[in-house]
Amino acid sequence: MRHAAGHRWMAFILPAAALAAAVPFVIPPFAGASSAPTTQAASRAGTRIDERQQVLDAVAGRITQGLSEADRARIPGFAEVEVDPNHNHLRLYWKGAPPQRVAHILAHLPHGVTAEVDPARYSKTELHAARAKLLSSLASMNLRVAGTAATVRITSIGPAVDGSGLEVGYDSATRAASGLLAGGQGKMSRQVAAAAGQRAGVHVAAIHRLRSVDLASRQHDRSPWTGASALSNPTGGICSGSFGVKNAQGQYMLTTAYHCGPAAVGRWTTWWGGDLVGTTDATQRSAQDDVVGIKLPSQRLRGWLYDGPASRTDGYAKPLIGWGHNNVGDYVCTDGANGGVHCGVRIAQTDIGVTGPNHIYRPDVDLAYATSATPGGVAAINGDSGGPVFTSVRNHTADEARGIITALDRTISCPPAYNSDTVLDGHRRTPWCLAGVYYVPIGQTLHDMHWTLVTG
Repeated sequence: MRHAAGHRWMAFILPAAALAAAVPFVIPPFAGASSAPTTQAASRAGTRIDERQQVLDAVAGRITQGLSEADRARIPGFAEVEVDPNHNHLRLYWKGAPPQRVAHILAHLPHGVTAEVDPARYSKTELHAARAKLLSSLASMNLRVAGTAATVRITSIGPAVDGSGLEVGYDSATRAASGLLAGGQGKMSRQVAAAAGQRAGVHVAAIHRLRSVDLASRQHDRSPWTGASALSNPTGGICSGSFGVKNAQGQYMLTTAYHCGPAAVGRWTTWWGGDLVGTTDATQRSAQDDVVGIKLPSQRLRGWLYDGPASRTDGYAKPLIGWGHNNVGDYVCTDGANGGVHCGVRIAQTDIGVTGPNHIYRPDVDLAYATSATPGGVAAINGDSGGPVFTSVRNHTADEARGIITALDRTISCPPAYNSDTVLDGHRRTPWCLAGVYYVPIGQTLHDMHWTLVTG
């Protein structure tokens, strides 16, 4: 059953998987800084996309009752909502008929917005239960394949966007499994899907997905501290500062990724100059949300984010105006200290569970990939861990927080723009470029940690 609502009908509908991977052809390429499109025409087109996305996200927020990506499983029958700012369109996946509340929203859409309801095989509630069942059956995230002595490592588990089942990522865990992979990923994927599906009790699509990668003025920040700054972590590597927050005790902190400094006590300094930023301890951290709060001796934060290339030294930054939930199809920008801002990155999937190289399962993660609108096809660089993910608002003059970078996916060749002189630690190691970024939704982090976002 498919319904359409709005002021016009779509002539055809792309399958969900195709839409998630589709290359947008309306939005213009974004410039190096999220606020500076290259031409007036590009600026107007980019602004239209931003405005459409804000409207579509507002409609999606009403449908999902303001719930986070994971908490939407509390809505009976709901599977997923997907926005398409390029076409001003919203696609809703639902098991059974949507309730009258949702039907009323779809019958009274803003002018120019179209929507459709596609049937889902499973609701998000059912897929969450299936994921929990599968997780409980795994030993250290390893899955034994029937008919062989091999085990594979499960790298990710998430509801399929269209509600057709679970999508399970896997990689080789043993030499025997590596041999099976060498014999053909198609056969291996079918075997993994069968084994995982038997344990989960729902349809499973298996994807060979390598284990996520933890990647450990902007360069020499000072108090009051600004987000997306370059930090030297307790082991001397580079990581990105993220959003400023206030904890339940009223202390102001700068956030970054837990895996950047997992020790019980740590000292964080500016990347250039080595000035003390603050310290971390065991009280303000979450391994599952991959976040840690750096306690600041100065207790001063700006509520702004650095913007532009990592090598930009004029201190350009934009204010944060708040935070928002994420929807499949949204365009976001990543803002890592090592690689700078990357916009035109599009959310492919939400509500995924991912296992990091530190073997810690991160249960609530969103995944976005660079598109043809992203310069060089780069979503992030090694060392961008802990950096902010945001959407550009108010005609590119301000930012809305969306999440904190936790891991990266899909290694690509670095374009010439990312070299030893433009990537901050480029003279220490060869720049490593990736097309995909996993991030923990900011709403999830604030809720779990009882923190409040500091805005500008």
